[in-house]
Amino acid sequence: MRTGTSIPSEHRGRLLHTIYGWYALTREQADLGPFDTAEKASRALTRHIHIYRGLNNRNPDDQARMHLHDTEHCQRNNCALCVEAKVAQHSMMLVAV
Repeated sequence: MRTGTSIPSEHRGRLLHTIYGWYALTREQADLGPFDTAEKASRALTRHIHIYRGLNNRNPDDQARMHLHDTEHCQRNNCALCVEAKVAQHSMMLVAV
């Protein structure tokens, strides 16, 4: 296994660290992960992009918009943003007690 692998700069905004591990955010039905390192998540994202390249066209305006994630109505499987929101909600409930 390689160590010290650099993560491409275009992946940094698509990697999310939670208490369960690292996720790679995708535009498909499921995010990738959790992985125990950011490097593994990045490699999985690279493989994923090669497989799906050209099948899910990007809207150039997407990067300029702010996205709010609705965990109650999310239709995705293995959604990293839902995991992060649930952990944050649980943490806030513990602090309130």
